[in-house]
Amino acid sequence: MDTFVVRQDKCAPPNLKPLKRPGWERGTREIEGRLLFTHRRNLLSLLLRSYEETGIFSHSDSSFGHHSSAHINPMREFVPVDVLQPGRGNPNGREWISGVEFDSKGVYLASVTNIGCLSVHDYETLYCKSTSNQIKHGRKEKDFRNDTKPILHISTHEKLDAVRWNPTNQDEVGCVSERSSKILLFDIACMSVEPSEVLKRKPKSSLQQNMEHIGLSDMAFSHNDKFRILACGLDGNLHLWDRRASKSSCSVMSVSSPLSPLSSLELTSDEQVAIVGSKYGNVYAWDLRGGRTSAAFLSHKEVYHPPLATINIGSLLGKISSLKAQTEIGSSGIQSINIDPSCQHQLAFHLSNGWSGILNLNSLKVTHIHCPPPPWIREDAPTTYVYHKRKPAWLHTDSIYAVGSSLGNGINFLDFSPDMKSSCYVTYDSDDLQTDIEERVGHSLNHFLQASSSVVSCATHPLNTSIIGGTEGGSLVLIAQNNESISGEDSISDEQVKSGVHSDMSERKI
Repeated sequence: MDTFVVRQDKCAPPNLKPLKRPGWERGTREIEGRLLFTHRRNLLSLLLRSYEETGIFSHSDSSFGHHSSAHINPMREFVPVDVLQPGRGNPNGREWISGVEFDSKGVYLASVTNIGCLSVHDYETLYCKSTSNQIKHGRKEKDFRNDTKPILHISTHEKLDAVRWNPTNQDEVGCVSERSSKILLFDIACMSVEPSEVLKRKPKSSLQQNMEHIGLSDMAFSHNDKFRILACGLDGNLHLWDRRASKSSCSVMSVSSPLSPLSSLELTSDEQVAIVGSKYGNVYAWDLRGGRTSAAFLSHKEVYHPPLATINIGSLLGKISSLKAQTEIGSSGIQSINIDPSCQHQLAFHLSNGWSGILNLNSLKVTHIHCPPPPWIREDAPTTYVYHKRKPAWLHTDSIYAVGSSLGNGINFLDFSPDMKSSCYVTYDSDDLQTDIEERVGHSLNHFLQASSSVVSCATHPLNTSIIGGTEGGSLVLIAQNNESISGEDSISDEQVKSGVHSDMSERKI
């Protein structure tokens, strides 16, 4: 048998090297479960560019010129409607959406307006209606509007500025107004237009007893304690309620400067710290676990709870040499703050001049900034320009911040990822500025999406990537991925589907 065996050293060519084949990148990602940074950003860029305005919906029946005495709820009885006429409590006679929010499962959407209307929509109905209108009217026609009625529509006859869902009771919605010192709680499972419970702010001193018109700007429900509610007000105080004890606030926390109006409220993931933004450009943090410091007592009758930290955003922006060399940094109020759900140490802020940025809660530095021109420098801007309070929202992954544009009708998607390759990352060292700019070329994910109206407030769906925007025109816009049908030679008609031709074509192609 040895005579028939060919030795390898005799038949192999000299200096034989093994062939190097490219690795299976896709298979490696699926096995390891990790995506490369460049690949993940490329997918995210495709996602942002696939967004499109797929539907325009009225906030209520009165938004498009007709009034209704009742709304039909498919799961309940008739719900009466009390419509506040434009101009009542609103000198300009214009209605805009001041706040929107999804419930924890993304089933219902709550929205409030500046004229005091609260509406609750069914998200699936909105999405299906927008999809059917895309097929009916075509994607090129952007003027179609949906006449979907809300499940519930209530008028409070006073300006509403924020709306929140109770995470422990998904049938309960809370609303606050900057012109009222009360929290209105509505039970959407009931058929009453009256609030199920009203919580009142307890005046801290005799001076604040006559300040009922100075209301609350934002509120938050506790996830861990179903009886705890927090709200910040224009009186410069953070109020806490324990619904088991009383309908009045049980604790009040104040800032050092008197009457410093607070504008936005956020709780950390462990709910031990409350972070509040003010209209004077400061960020305050309070410890909610209790305890008193040596500075807690101002007098024998008054107790003062000082914040853990006070950060002025304007002074932090002044430390950025590259930004200070390009523009004058003035004092701007904070309109909204939001903690990044995918990176808890990033606190996003939006200023009254249209700027947005990131405050790193670990280093207490501004790490990202986006500085568009102020809206009042436009040529078509009116003499008395009113910049409505913006309420941006985070996408639930990849640190993308959705902000209503101040310069046009649309939404800005800002790349606030913690990596230094983010197009909005701040470089404090001027020597490395040019190098960082060259490295960021081709990695920018900032994207502007055109909309039919100016977007004021945003809310992201908790289970998918769709976005609902509240506009200055009093309507809701649905921003989602476009669902285009097959076109060309492979397009299939309805007759072919009914006759079974589609299955025959698929078999022939296979």
